[in-house]
Amino acid sequence: MHKSEKEKQISKMIQFILTESQEKSEEIKLKAEEEFSMEKNNLVQEERFRIIKEFERKMKQVDVQKKIAQSNLINQSRLKILEAKYECVEDILRIAHQKIIKLSDNKEKYKEILKELILQGLHKIREPKVLLQCRECDLEIVKSIIDDTVKEFMKVAKMNCIVTVLEKDFLLPPPEKGSNKPSCCGGVVLNTPNGRIVCTNTLDYRLLLSFEGLLPEIRGLLFDLDQEQEN
Repeated sequence: MHKSEKEKQISKMIQFILTESQEKSEEIKLKAEEEFSMEKNNLVQEERFRIIKEFERKMKQVDVQKKIAQSNLINQSRLKILEAKYECVEDILRIAHQKIIKLSDNKEKYKEILKELILQGLHKIREPKVLLQCRECDLEIVKSIIDDTVKEFMKVAKMNCIVTVLEKDFLLPPPEKGSNKPSCCGGVVLNTPNGRIVCTNTLDYRLLLSFEGLLPEIRGLLFDLDQEQEN
């Protein structure tokens, strides 16, 4: 084989190799680009999915926080309403208390009240011997009515009864204006000598009993009226 033919053969082989390598290179390049594109799409999709999930999580978190805030506001509003209602009820009790303080100002009327309170206490206790406590300022009034009151009780109860008015052991004094000291608006406390039976019949105690008994009705009148006005 001549030199020129060899050179031609070598040139063809070189050209073939170059062409083949170029094709392989293009094929590898295309495959790499395809894989890159697929990987990029996967990463984009994953990131997109992550962002959507994060957004949904934050939206749920915002929604939960909003609900918590609304619930707190509702609870605070309810507490304020309850406090206002409580204060309103307490105001009624204070007004009633101020009224019973003045009951002893009318001596004749207060004397009748004391008699009824003593009679009621005696009927509750129904014992032959009773000790009676009153305020020091009421001592003279009590002493002036005790005999007739006991006779009236014995006539109705058909039993004998001796009532001893305590002249050293008194109930608390009347309320003083502008003072928060413990006090008593009037009335009596009756008990047996052994202390086993006690009947508290003070005006303060009777007011609390009446107030507690009427509390549902008071609340109904006050707060049902409020609801009607709102509607």
